Amino acid sequence: MRIKKPFKRRRGFGPLFFLVAGLLVAAPLALAGVAGYYLFLKDARKPQVTLTPEAEAASPKRAFTVTAADEESGIRSLTVTVTQGQRRTDVLRRSYDPPRDRVSERFTLEGSELRGGAFEMQVAAYDGSYANLGAGNAARVSRRMLLDMTPPSVKALTPAHYVRQGGVGLVVYEVNKDVTRSGVMVGDAFYPGYKQKSGQYACLFAFPADVEAESFKPRLFVEDAAGNEKTGFFVNMAIKRRFREERVDVTDEYLAARLPAFAALFPEVRDPVERFKKLDTELRRQNDASLAEFARKTSPEALWEGAFVYMPRSVVRGSFAADRVYTYKGQEIVREKHMGIDLSSVPRAPVPAANSGRVVFAGALGVYGNAVVVDHGMGLQSLYANLSSTAVRAGDEVKKGDVVGATGTSGLAPGDQVHFAMYLAGRPVIPIEWWDGHWLEDNVTAKIKRYASGGQPEQAQ
Repeated sequence: MRIKKPFKRRRGFGPLFFLVAGLLVAAPLALAGVAGYYLFLKDARKPQVTLTPEAEAASPKRAFTVTAADEESGIRSLTVTVTQGQRRTDVLRRSYDPPRDRVSERFTLEGSELRGGAFEMQVAAYDGSYANLGAGNAARVSRRMLLDMTPPSVKALTPAHYVRQGGVGLVVYEVNKDVTRSGVMVGDAFYPGYKQKSGQYACLFAFPADVEAESFKPRLFVEDAAGNEKTGFFVNMAIKRRFREERVDVTDEYLAARLPAFAALFPEVRDPVERFKKLDTELRRQNDASLAEFARKTSPEALWEGAFVYMPRSVVRGSFAADRVYTYKGQEIVREKHMGIDLSSVPRAPVPAANSGRVVFAGALGVYGNAVVVDHGMGLQSLYANLSSTAVRAGDEVKKGDVVGATGTSGLAPGDQVHFAMYLAGRPVIPIEWWDGHWLEDNVTAKIKRYASGGQPEQAQ
């Protein structure tokens, strides 16, 4: 008789079985979790969105710019919606396939069918991630504004304006509402106006030397806080001027004396004549851009007092707006417009401030050498260049006749001199008018007294 032995469970088989089974089940779940992390959680940051300008009011034609950026997932879509009452309208809707790291779109409210009054503008940008069940991360900007559909009106008060080529005129005008920017447009150039206490505006504007008389058509320009713009015409008489040609001989001695000061510039150009050409073109453009920037530092009120003065006992060595031709060994090498007047006296002669004002720059200025710039208010500034030394610092207040420096040969000066120039809104104008007390009284001072008296002005930019 055979006796069967009772069955014995093999040790460890049950736990091992369940462990293996658990791993087989958990592995896909873990992989799914990792995949889910990368799909839904890896990029949880919202895009960056900006809306400009930050205006409280808008006109239908005001241009807005919305910019969105997301370096991880890119921008997938961009929407701008305006809401007024129960009306909701998309004024911008863009999709990007593939998503882009950075997008920028311009839009206006034309076609939105908004009415004048309050409305809300909403911007929504979605990135290209799989967050939010695949919809992507969203960034929103919301802004409440006022829609102003009425442009300002502008009217000239001064009856006639006689402006010489290269010179300056002044117009006094009035507007019927508060404005954020006003002045005169000459082509693409803008000359800002300044509000007087009487409520009128006064604006100095130029007849550029390089604009022909038949093309000189200045016009008034105003813009309100909502971006509504209006232009207005006023009577003016353009007086044509002739400008001379001047020839300057560039010698080896001159190059040897002037170029060492610019040794760090254009080191790849070894030929002295070629380096001079680079300095007189490329560096000059940079320096002129700096002079235009100084115009931003002007006072909104006139700081000058009466006629401007020039360096005593001096002779003119170079004239305004002359077509200056530089030659080397009889050959033309470069030409440029000479936008100032060169005055010479004894070496290192004291140079007086042409009128009262505030120093906005004193230091080295490239081709202009040691230079001083004085602001006389209302966009008008004077430049004293090629000095051997300066006697003032930026921020100093100066009176007419105060010494600002001494003549010299710094920069690209052809000899000991001061290069004197006048600038209006950063653009050169002929200095001779400002030396003439009768011209100044008839064309500027008397107009302000008669049509805009009583004012410490404030600028409308």
